[in-house]
Amino acid sequence: MKNEFDWLREQAKDKKSKELVDEIEKDKILVEKEGKIIKNNKIFSINLGNFTIWLKKNGASSIIDMYFEIFKDKHYTILPKFFGKNDKVVLDVGANEGYYILKIKENNPNLKIYAIEPNPDAFEILKKNIKINKLKNVILINKAITTKNGKINFQMIGEISSLGAVKMAKKSWLDMKRIKNIIIPSITISKLCKIYKIKFIDILKINVEGSEFEVLKSSLNFLKNIKKIVIEYHSKNLRGKCIYLLENNGFKLVKEIKNNNRGDIYFIK
Repeated sequence: MKNEFDWLREQAKDKKSKELVDEIEKDKILVEKEGKIIKNNKIFSINLGNFTIWLKKNGASSIIDMYFEIFKDKHYTILPKFFGKNDKVVLDVGANEGYYILKIKENNPNLKIYAIEPNPDAFEILKKNIKINKLKNVILINKAITTKNGKINFQMIGEISSLGAVKMAKKSWLDMKRIKNIIIPSITISKLCKIYKIKFIDILKINVEGSEFEVLKSSLNFLKNIKKIVIEYHSKNLRGKCIYLLENNGFKLVKEIKNNNRGDIYFIK
């Protein structure tokens, strides 16, 4: 039976990329099974599928899970109506290093995407991934979406760009001493849409490590102009609050993919 890295080697487009997949797999074993920290912060590119992707050596073994989720397991695009093929405008809240953008642009190169990512480390790789793949109509915004406009505290881990939150949730494997607190700009969805003159959103995708409900609250004045929403929730409590808010604002829950206390929920107006 093929494992994820066997599948990833099939996506590698050249010998060097296959060798890099082997290297990432070895690092993943060191990190997850032996508790090692990869300290090398070298940035390298790898050719996977239809795209070239930039990775940091010290974070590749964690961020690659997001690649698996989006390209192998079809997170956020498991329903045909969420492929983006017949849509025009997408708002990606929690864009991280850009894999969802790559996937949905693969489905529809003409999409206009507003990509919001507060983590400065992830944002730098996001910019490189958009540039190297020559993607057009992608507007990158290095801010957090919250219920207030201004500045907020943000928590991050230097070598794990896939992790970052207004308040980091406790994890059994995570040494909380590794968390770094920084101050970043924040904005509501309603204000962002006003600044960028966004009249409507076909798909709103949210993955914000525990701040999903805050993002939805920040969009209350604009929800009437959003057609579809897909959210990765990070607790049962947040799941319930998001469903309640959206169902009371004209949305219908049409699909849920559960994974313990986490999951993806799909809504259509």
